[in-house]
Amino acid sequence: MLEQLLRAAGDCGLALDLRRRERKFSAAFAPGFDAEKARAVLYPLLAALEENFLVSVTGAPACLMPDAFEHFTWPLGARGRFRRIKACGRCVLSGRCPGLDAAWAGCSLLKPVLPVPAEIVLELNKKCNLACRACFGRSGEELPRNTAERALREAAALGVKSARFTGGEPLLYHGLERLLRLAKKLGFYTLLNTNSVLLSPARARALAGLVDNALISLPGPDEASHAAGSGRAGTLAAKTAAVKRLRAAGVKVVRAGTVVSRQAINNFTRWRAAVSALGFDLWELYRPMLQPDALEAAPEFKLSRRDFAALAKKVAAQPRDGARAVLANPVPFCALPAAALSCALGARFDDGWTRLVLDAAGAWKPSYPSCKFLGASLARAWAHPFLKKLRGAAWLPVRCRTCPMLQVCLGGSRFQAGEAGDVFGPDPWMAAENNRKDGSLKAVR
Repeated sequence: MLEQLLRAAGDCGLALDLRRRERKFSAAFAPGFDAEKARAVLYPLLAALEENFLVSVTGAPACLMPDAFEHFTWPLGARGRFRRIKACGRCVLSGRCPGLDAAWAGCSLLKPVLPVPAEIVLELNKKCNLACRACFGRSGEELPRNTAERALREAAALGVKSARFTGGEPLLYHGLERLLRLAKKLGFYTLLNTNSVLLSPARARALAGLVDNALISLPGPDEASHAAGSGRAGTLAAKTAAVKRLRAAGVKVVRAGTVVSRQAINNFTRWRAAVSALGFDLWELYRPMLQPDALEAAPEFKLSRRDFAALAKKVAAQPRDGARAVLANPVPFCALPAAALSCALGARFDDGWTRLVLDAAGAWKPSYPSCKFLGASLARAWAHPFLKKLRGAAWLPVRCRTCPMLQVCLGGSRFQAGEAGDVFGPDPWMAAENNRKDGSLKAVR
C-alpha cells in the first residue's frame, strides 16, 4: 500500500525522500505539480507515515492541507513577491506566513488554518479523589453546568471538532454524562481525561457511546510506585480494570499519561512494558509544568534539559511492539536528539496554539497551568491580542522562525518561559546550551 502511494505521489508532481533508517520523510512540490491530486495522495501518505517518521512538506502553503499544517515548512517570514488572499484573514498562521507566491496565487483549494480552535477543553472541577504529587493545582472550584453547556454550543456553532472533559477528576462532576450526551448530539469527537479510579462497571456502562478517546493518568507502573505518586494505595488495580471497562463501553482509544520523573527516566523500559501489559494504546510522557513550591515538595520532577534528553534517547530507541511512548507536551526541539523528533508532539496542543481550556472559574485560558485568562466568550478568546502575538511568533529568535520544525516545536513552553520571567522569552531548556554569541538559536535540521 505504501509503495503504491509513493508511486502515485511521484506521478502528480511530488519529489519524495523516504529515509527509513533516519525515520524521515519529505515531500516537495516540484514544477508542474497537480495540486489537487498531490493533496489527495498526501493525506493517506501522512496518515501512514507520521506516527513513525518525521514528516515535512515543502513548496506549498499550509492552507493547502490546513488539518495537517504542522508538516508544512512554507517560507516563514520570507520576503519577495508574496500576496494575501481572503483566507489569510482568518488563518492563525497569518502572522508568520508571508502569503502566496505566483505558483499558488490562483489556487482555489486553499482554506484558512485553524480559524477556530481544533479542540476545547472543559475543566469541569478542581477537586480530586487522589493527591498526585505532580498535580499543578487542586481547589473546590466547579464549572457551572449551564456555563459548560453554553461553551459547547458556542464551540459547535463556530465549527470546533473536538471537546475534552477533564478536571480535577471529571468523574466527580455531577452531570458529566449529560454534558457528554450534549457534546455527541452537537457532533463533537469526545475525549475524557480521568484517573479512572471511580469508573465502576455501572459508570462505564453509562459512558457507553459517549466517549471516543480516554486518557488515564498513570503516576507509577506498579502498586508501590503508583501509591507513592497518587497519594493513595491500591489504585493501580482499579485502573487496570478501568481499561477493560472502557474498551467494553466502546471507547476506541485508551491512552496513559505520565508526568515524567527521574524514576520514570531511569526505569523507562520497565515502565513501558507495564503500560503495554495494561492494554494502553499510547503512553504520553509530559514534561513537568509545576510551580517552584510544588517542585520543592516533589523534587523528583525537577528535571534538567539533560535529564529529558536522556529520556528522549530511550523513547527514540523503543521497540515497535507494545504501547508507543511519545513526548507529548512542549519541549524545544533543539534540546532533543534528532532521532527522537518523530516521537515528539511539540507545543501545538498547549499554550493556545490549537486549543483553549475553559477554567473551572468559567474563563478561557491558553493551557491547564496558565493564569492568563482570555474572557468568557470562546470566539473573542481565540481572537485575543495575547494569542495573536503568540501566533505571530515575532518574539522568537530568527533561527527559530526559519527552522523547519517551527510548526511543531513552536519555541517550547510558554509556561516555562513565564516561570523564567517572560512568557514571550526563551524556554529555559532552549536557552541553556543553544544560545550563540549573536543571540540566535541553533535550528533543528
